Parts: sequence; structure tokens; C-alpha cells
Amino acid sequence: MLRTDFHSHLMPGIDDGSRSPVETIAMARGLKELGVERVYLTPHQFKLSNRLELLEVQRNTDEVWRILARAGVELEVCRGAEYFYGEDLLDALAGGADLITFAWDGEECLLVELPMNQPAVGVQRIAEALMRRGVRPVMAHPERTSGLPREFQRVERWRDAGWRLQLNLLSLVGRHGREAEDLAHLMLEDGLYDCVGSDLHRPNELDWLRQAHDAFRAITEEVTA
Repeated sequence: MLRTDFHSHLMPGIDDGSRSPVETIAMARGLKELGVERVYLTPHQFKLSNRLELLEVQRNTDEVWRILARAGVELEVCRGAEYFYGEDLLDALAGGADLITFAWDGEECLLVELPMNQPAVGVQRIAEALMRRGVRPVMAHPERTSGLPREFQRVERWRDAGWRLQLNLLSLVGRHGREAEDLAHLMLEDGLYDCVGSDLHRPNELDWLRQAHDAFRAITEEVTA
């Protein structure tokens, strides 16, 4: 699981992530040192005023590949985006707009971030709408979602509707608060996650990420022992 990073903000100058090619290279090297072989570049969409176009994201992905190649960093980079769940996403679906999807396990997928300061409604319906378009919804860091119950019945309903769940590794070491940390541990122990991501924004988060990789291995080894 740790060889692929499904959620990162390494694309320079696009959102609140990497501010320069130098930062992009530093984060990419850090991921490579941790054993990551593939990283999905997922700039914010419909958040921070971002309204990105598919071709724009593909061009920027290609440029990140060139930046890393010149720096000698052998890391596969793939196109993606982190969609904010809200009216803009609903309008895009209703209007049949092009979506910035990514390929995973033979499917076209869309990474979606739910609100972190208010409960999300219609989560199952949005999954159904995406599935009708042949797109698998992937939920970014559900452990950070507002009002997530610890008994996880709601999470199971989301999974039944088609959602796949992405763990923010940094949640495991308290980077996003104690509640997210506790939920991330419980959900990982229960086998509820389908993939992981660093959600890296800055090179100074790499020390946290190293700890998170160790925590992930410790938890999964204990569960499978």
C-alpha cells in the first residue's frame, strides 16, 4: 500500500502546496526515500478559487515529470485532482463537465474531499451519480470528515454505495488533530481503507511522514499477526 501515494500537493504554484520546483523536488526525493514508487498529483479543485481544466492539469503533470527527470528523481507521477464536495461539483456532474480523473486498478477514479467543518449530506447519491458515469469515487481522508461516528455504520454505507476510502498517513501521527488520529487508527485496524496518501504540502512535513510510515506498518503488522 505504501508504494503508491494517492494524494499529494507536489504540483508547484497551483494551490496551497508546493511553492516552487525546488520544493517539488525535495518532496519527491523524500517520498522516493520512503519507498514510494508512484505519486498522484492532486491539486485542489473547486477550493482556493481553483477551477482547473483537464488539459491544464495534464500539462502541469508532464512538467513535474520533466522537473524530476532533470533532477534525477525516478518517481512515477500521475494526473489527478482533489475535488471539494459542494455545489460546484454537483453542477459539474449535472452539466456533464469533463472531470480530472485518475486511473487506478482498471477504473477511472475521482478523489473527493468532504467538508471538515460541517456534516456532508447526499454522499451516497454523489457516489451513485459518479458510478453512472463509470467513475469510481475515492474519499480523501474520511477520518477528518465532520461528524464521522466511531461505530462506522455510515462508513459502511458509503462503501456499499461505491466509495473507496483514502487514509491520510499524517493523521496517524496527530498531524491533523487527536480526533482524526484516533479515528484513523480505528479505521485502519478495522480494514476500512483502500489506499493511502501523504497529502504532502511542504518538505518540512517529510519528518512527520516518516513517522507515519512506521506507524502504518506497526498497526497493520499487529492486525495481521
